[in-house]
This record gives sequence, C-alpha cells and structure tokens, in this order.
Amino acid sequence: MNGRAHKAFMLHFFLDEGLGPQLAEAVQLVTTESAFNVLTRKTEIVEDKYNSFPRYQDDQFKEHFRMERSSFEALLQVVGKAIAGGEHHQPIAQVSLPEKLLYTLTLLSGKKSFREVGDTFAISKSSGHEIFKWVTAAFAALMPRYVKWPEDNSCGGRGINKLPGVVGVIDECRVSLKLPVREETGHRQYSALALQAVCDERSRFLDVHIDVPDMQCILLKSELFERLIDTEEPLMPPHKHLVGEIMYPLLINLMTPYTDPLNCELTPCHVRYNRAIHLWNAPAERAFAALISRFRRLESLDVSTLELGTIVVSATCMLHNFILDCGEPIEDAILDFEMLPDKHNSMVFGEHGLVNWDHTAAAEKKRDSLVASFIRA
Repeated sequence: MNGRAHKAFMLHFFLDEGLGPQLAEAVQLVTTESAFNVLTRKTEIVEDKYNSFPRYQDDQFKEHFRMERSSFEALLQVVGKAIAGGEHHQPIAQVSLPEKLLYTLTLLSGKKSFREVGDTFAISKSSGHEIFKWVTAAFAALMPRYVKWPEDNSCGGRGINKLPGVVGVIDECRVSLKLPVREETGHRQYSALALQAVCDERSRFLDVHIDVPDMQCILLKSELFERLIDTEEPLMPPHKHLVGEIMYPLLINLMTPYTDPLNCELTPCHVRYNRAIHLWNAPAERAFAALISRFRRLESLDVSTLELGTIVVSATCMLHNFILDCGEPIEDAILDFEMLPDKHNSMVFGEHGLVNWDHTAAAEKKRDSLVASFIRA
C-alpha cells in the first residue's frame, strides 16, 4: 500500500468508524510529510503513571512489552511528535499517552483479553477498545516512514549466497483470524489475511501489502506489481531484482526458480541457481517468525472488520522495523517457526495461465545470463 493510498485509507477508516473528524485530523499530522518538519519541536511527554513502570527490570520490561525500555522511550517520542498539536483529540483523555502505548503493546504481545489487560491498567473494556484502535492506527499511519524502499536499491545478502543484484526477497504469510470476518461489500467471509512482504537480508520489511487471500497470486493485486512492470519509470535498474519462489511471476526485476521442463531433470547449473533462490527465503521466514513471535495476537487475530485487521497487521510491521532501527537484533530465542501457518498459495505461477506476457521473454533471457555469471563467480 503506497503512502497516498495508505493516508486516504487511514482517514477513511477513522471517519467511518465513528471516531470523529478531529481524530482524522490528528492522523493527518502523522501522514503528511510537511507536518514532520513542523512537528520536530520538543513535545512535553506526560509521565504520570508511566513512572510506576520502572519497577520492571530491563529484561522484564522487554519480555512484557516486546522491546527494550530505550526503544519504548524512542517510540513514545515519535508518537508524541506525530500528534503534537492534536493531543486533545486523543480518546480517553484521562489516560496518558505512555499508558495508551503500553496498554496496546501488552495486548499485541499476547493473547490476554481486553478485560484482563484493562484490570492491570485500570482501563475499562470499552475505553480499551477505543485506545487500542487509536494507537494501532497511529502506528499504522507511521508505517510508510519505517517500511520503505531503499532509495539506492542497495543490494546485500552476500552472506546468504553470491547471487548478484538481489535487493530483497518477496514472500507471503497468512495471519489467521479468530473468527471469520465478512467483507464490507458482498457476502464472502475470510478466515485469514494475506501479508505479502519484501524483506532485505536483515529481515527488515522494505514493502508490505495486506489483502484478503484468494487463488490468485496476491502480488497481482498489489501496487508493487504495477511498479515492477512499469517500463517508463522502473522500480529498479535492469541488473537488480527481487527473488521469489515459483508462485511468483518471472519478471525483469523479479527472479524465480526454474521448473522442470516437461519433467526433464534440471542441469546442475540450474539446480545451483534454484538453491540460491531458496536460501533467500530465510530472511523472510525469519521476519514473519519474529513478527508473530513478538506480537502473538497475530497468531489468532480477533477483529470485527477486515479494515481493523489490516490496521493491526500494519501496526506490527511498523513496530518490527522500528525495533530493528533502534538497534535491537532479532533474537533466535524468541523465534517460534512452528507458529508460522502453512503456505496456502504454492501454485506454480505458470498455472495461472498468465505466462505469455511481453515481460516473460526478456526476463527469461536475463535469468539465463544471471545463471551463467553466477556459476562463473
């Protein structure tokens, strides 16, 4: 979802959800680039009940809120600056901003109910729902600031393999919904959301698209696809690319594995290239595992609308990158790969019947050349 579409969606959500135009104005402060320049002035942070939280040791704080205390303080500053001038539009004014953030992080980090978490923070269930929606929407509105494409299309992954020109890997993860949710228009119900992400070698998100799953490749419904096939203003130069599995189309800037031609065995060169592609799956799987392990509410997301589900998932993606940017590495100890749902969309892209594109022949030629250079390296 691009910045303009994300901004329009967030404002539309606030207005439709009955939270009022004032709050929409506050969110606009988050999403407007010019506002970031205005909001660099110092913001006084309310620290009343937050002062009671230092009773947690640093390791206890991180275990409870899924980030280090220093990262939380940085997050508090970022959100405080983003809503500067609109503080009075926050819901439940008697609850301070630090409390709102800690309350929401507690909900995201586990499976406790609103009532259980509310008992800890002395926040009623109804007020808690308002706070949760407001804070997650603020995080989601900040996502374009932290989940963004590298300006120089920088490549990495030499520690993964020697495949040249790789900017990142594209992959998909399903976020299960606790109860099926009906779409706003139509009668279809969905039991999961599809999270498509491009990750770099650090397992940092470069691009995120959240949609409802279906039999079609999710990429085809995303803005990223339009950017990948744009020949007038290409996303990347021809020698750079993403890598992805066989469920994705082969494009100039998206390299995928070879499939067995008419059940014939692939050559050793093709097998080596395919293995290099598969090795790039690790950063994506690590990112998804970190996301769901850290924010366990995503394991079975309890939301009433698809829009709210999209906001919550966007909020966690923003927090994932924010925590990495604060210098906190992904720790193996927190990763639980068994929590990752099975991949449903494993269909070879050619089975969609869309391989006869103008893009295909040039992409095949590039892939053959890439294999040759890769094998010689």
